[in-house]
Amino acid sequence: MKKRISVYLDMDGTIADLYGQKNWLEMLIAEKDGAFINCKPLTTEKVLFELFPAEKYEIKILSMTPKNATKSYCKKVIAEKNNWLDKYFPNITNRHYLPYGNNKNLKNSKNAILIDDNETIRKNFRGIALNPAEIF
Repeated sequence: MKKRISVYLDMDGTIADLYGQKNWLEMLIAEKDGAFINCKPLTTEKVLFELFPAEKYEIKILSMTPKNATKSYCKKVIAEKNNWLDKYFPNITNRHYLPYGNNKNLKNSKNAILIDDNETIRKNFRGIALNPAEIF
């Protein structure tokens, strides 16, 4: 079988409407639970698999933990994000979480696709970087 192309999919502002939630930033700063689990989806798993069929692509989650958060809160956030993904995107099980501010270039990024709402992250990505607003 031919090697599939990795599609790295950001969560916050890309597939999960974190920024559409009331007081999302205050919740993160105060390290309160619920900021991620209550997000509305911005697309569907069906749309993703139509755009990136499994025969040719492998969709992976590549998300960050909150800025300046404690390790214990980051663990809670990752659990919340995983619960959210299990509900809305259960077939995307390859999930990576980086500390806030990390570069999203991974080992094989030059041969991969990144879908991210952050323009700076897209510009710094070595592979193909797409704006979700232009494809979903």
